[in-house]
Amino acid sequence: MAMYPDAQKKAQAELDRVLGSGRLPTFEDRDSLPYVEAIILESIRWMPAVPLGVSHRIFVEDEYKGYRIPKGTTIIPNAWAMLHNPDDFPSPEEFNPDRFIKNGSLDVKVQDPSTIAFGFGRRQVLK
Repeated sequence: MAMYPDAQKKAQAELDRVLGSGRLPTFEDRDSLPYVEAIILESIRWMPAVPLGVSHRIFVEDEYKGYRIPKGTTIIPNAWAMLHNPDDFPSPEEFNPDRFIKNGSLDVKVQDPSTIAFGFGRRQVLK
């Protein structure tokens, strides 16, 4: 957050408005803190903890976009590339929590980066 003082100030203002100065946030406050949530989502998207994701082994032969994937192949998904795809996240090199906000709330039409960053398939961490 030190690299993005404007985002930090905006988040602090939201926290002060919702919580005041007398308490820490709880999970019950989550819906009232859309910008803080957007910062979390953007942090997950911008710098995923496991950029190459978790490997998967193919148990049955498959095909993807015309490419044959033989049984037993190990697939290593490039989570970083998926989370920096400009078709899904315009200007992906920029740290921009506002990409997840629409009319003061989280925009449900923007892809949730945690669905990629935390794995998918049987090894999915978050559901």
